[in-house]
Amino acid sequence: MVQRSGDVDSSHPAASFTGPYAGDVTQLAGQLRVVMLVIDAMPHRHVSPTLTPHLWQQAAAGGRAPMGAMSLPVSVTYANHAAFVTGADPALTGVHGNHTWIDDRGWVPSPKEGPRATTLFERVGAAGGTSVMVAGDQKLVAQMGGARADVVWPPDGRLPEGTERCAFGYASDAAVLAALEGIDLDVDFALIHLNEPDTTSHLHGPDSAEAFEQYRATDAAYGEVVARLADGWEHTLMLTVSDHDQETITDFTPVELAESLAALADIAGIAVADEGTAALIHRGSSPDRIDDDRLLAMIRSVDGVESACELTPDVWMAWTEPGRSFGSTSIPIHGQHGSPRCRTQMAIVSGGDHRVAGVARRIERHQPSVLDWAPMIADLLHADLLHVDLLHVDGLPA
Repeated sequence: MVQRSGDVDSSHPAASFTGPYAGDVTQLAGQLRVVMLVIDAMPHRHVSPTLTPHLWQQAAAGGRAPMGAMSLPVSVTYANHAAFVTGADPALTGVHGNHTWIDDRGWVPSPKEGPRATTLFERVGAAGGTSVMVAGDQKLVAQMGGARADVVWPPDGRLPEGTERCAFGYASDAAVLAALEGIDLDVDFALIHLNEPDTTSHLHGPDSAEAFEQYRATDAAYGEVVARLADGWEHTLMLTVSDHDQETITDFTPVELAESLAALADIAGIAVADEGTAALIHRGSSPDRIDDDRLLAMIRSVDGVESACELTPDVWMAWTEPGRSFGSTSIPIHGQHGSPRCRTQMAIVSGGDHRVAGVARRIERHQPSVLDWAPMIADLLHADLLHVDLLHVDGLPA
């Protein structure tokens, strides 16, 4: 196991490292390590040289998407993280948001159903490579199929006793850094996730003083991760992304879409899942199901709803007016996401590998989608992902 030395200056850009690459690394693509580092809810619009100097340094040394990347239509955590490692369209997998539709069970939490498509961890393993997953949100282990990685933290998707946690019960950034201390990152593919900006933005709002303080702190933690990648940086391509933005909630009166639609006695077969400032609507497939025009009119008639659109013939999404959110919460939530207004993702590429320049040009010229990363990584690592293999799940082809 290669020791990731803790004595490297955390502000070290790593781009100037010239030491030899570790000899025990399994390399699928001629000495290339791909690292995807996800900072949950880190706004592309707040990346700057003063607020987030480590992120800015990596963008300056490599490149970034000037308009950011684009999330799935429902701008939430779990569906986008599944897409990061599968590249599979939710129209095929059913993982549209933090909920997934299962015909005999209705809307269920997406992490319980997993990615529902072949992941990069499986692709890399099948090609003879090695991978690591370290996640601040423990539910992502199931959502992203992390059990197929060679090393995964937290093990079994459960935080070890004594792990420092944020207010919502997820691992703090400091806990993620502590976990990385004992993990060999000399692998073909590493997925690292920092969660605290999402929690702080939910509690205080994404443009609050508290959120800005958190962005600075997480940027410092990010700098420490970069420093730990210094050994072998010349053969590293790192993608730094976020899953969604957030928007400020100003009216705490919940938008009750489910209750409003349920009150219409002549409507049957409609099921709603709240997704923050978005909601998923499933309509039954019976011959007398409600038609598109009437469904849209009914959704838009609900107080606080801005609009809605079809995702598949059976699944629609609605979103609130700015400043409003669907459903009630046990505590005031000042920041939320889910609507199309929160689809912009941070997207930065950096590293010492010669392939960084090509990826930088690509994302600078064409705005990337969340669905682009898995095929790109698979291609870089020569781990075949020319098509997406769907798992055997209800209602889906195999």
